[in-house]
Amino acid sequence: MTRSVTIWKDVAIHIAIFIAAVWNVSAQSGMTFEEFQRRADPYFAEDLLSDVRNAMPLGANYRIWGWDVGDFSGDGIYDLAISVHVLGSRKRECLVYMFVDVDGYLVNISKMPFAFIDLPLEVGVVVKDTSCYVTVKRKAEDWSILGYRFREGAVVLVDQFVTDRVEAFGHETYRSFQTLKSRERFLRKDDEAAYESEFMTVPCYSRSRQVFAGFVSEAVAQRVENVTEGSYWWTGEDDCSFRARMVYDDDYLYLRVHVRDSNVVTGWCDTCVADHVELHLDVVPRLETEVSRNVSIVKRSDLNVRHVSDTGLFTLVVRLGDFADRLPRVVVRTTDDLDPAQNQARRQIRAVTAPRPDGYVVKVRIPFVMLGYQKAPVDERQPTEFGCTIAVHDVDNEFRGDEYTVIATSPLKALDPSTYGSIRFIPDGAWYGESTNIYGEAVLTALRELGF
Repeated sequence: MTRSVTIWKDVAIHIAIFIAAVWNVSAQSGMTFEEFQRRADPYFAEDLLSDVRNAMPLGANYRIWGWDVGDFSGDGIYDLAISVHVLGSRKRECLVYMFVDVDGYLVNISKMPFAFIDLPLEVGVVVKDTSCYVTVKRKAEDWSILGYRFREGAVVLVDQFVTDRVEAFGHETYRSFQTLKSRERFLRKDDEAAYESEFMTVPCYSRSRQVFAGFVSEAVAQRVENVTEGSYWWTGEDDCSFRARMVYDDDYLYLRVHVRDSNVVTGWCDTCVADHVELHLDVVPRLETEVSRNVSIVKRSDLNVRHVSDTGLFTLVVRLGDFADRLPRVVVRTTDDLDPAQNQARRQIRAVTAPRPDGYVVKVRIPFVMLGYQKAPVDERQPTEFGCTIAVHDVDNEFRGDEYTVIATSPLKALDPSTYGSIRFIPDGAWYGESTNIYGEAVLTALRELGF
């Protein structure tokens, strides 16, 4: 809980810094480049500021409404972000330019348009914690903060914070596209949290999809906040941690979990105390009346949180076997009465386990028909999310079954869907996050010149 509060405070600081910058610039109604140059002179040499001038809209009358200096490329050298509005333009938008120092030149790595409602002041930039944050006002009381970093030739969207108003509640969501952590909360008028949750969102790409650098496809659970039970027995990531990835094809959902475990206990029988992996799924689709996956508004001032469900919950428990003669076994528990087609599909579940020098690997294939879908529930118009938590049960001494640790992608309670994390199905052509390689167009041009 302490870490969650800290994150929300950090976001509030970003907004406060931006608002302070807004009031500072608003008295001037934007700056000419010459005015900006005088202010930026303590940070950059004249030649570097000339690089910035050359990147500005040529022949256009523009004003600089926001700027900040800091390091968002990770090289310890000052970078620059500025927000520019072209006067006389019919578009109500600001262009956010990002510059990094490359071999003694300030190179423009990104130029992104952001719309404003009333004034260009509603788009601002702040450089903090090796990220460039772009703050955008979408409407009254609705803000977005997007964090970008420049790494290995790519401008990467690191995280996104969105705040809006839902009836009588303030609604805040946070997504990290690099750690895959997500947070959501609803606030009453006195800023008291009416509902909050913290979990991991696992992006699920098609099985044949290549995931490029800058995008993250694996969920990593290795910190103390991932330990949901038995933290007293947990001694660190070498004791127990895991990396998990999920992919899909038309017929099956696939899970791969690489568990790091200092002492693997397989058990002597199928019911003995032993290490095992669990996958918890809530496959009930989100309703139009729900603000989020588990929350709907009742009478404008009350929340209805989905703490129980009599349908759509599946738990798959994968027991490891002995990596030799005794094969892995999958136990399925569900709230549903499975129809004949689902029971037939249940027999198509497959699991493979294998030892590794630092632990073990579990692979599972799950038919979508068993979950109640004829094919993968992928929607190209909008992302599909299900409740999903991956949990690893670690036992270091099979004769002390009460000494165990559970490490998971959300603070799970098995029959409470509001405690689940999520899986997001990514259609082909879409991504979870953003990553733009600044050399991509140059590479394509070179390939075309070579005849490709």
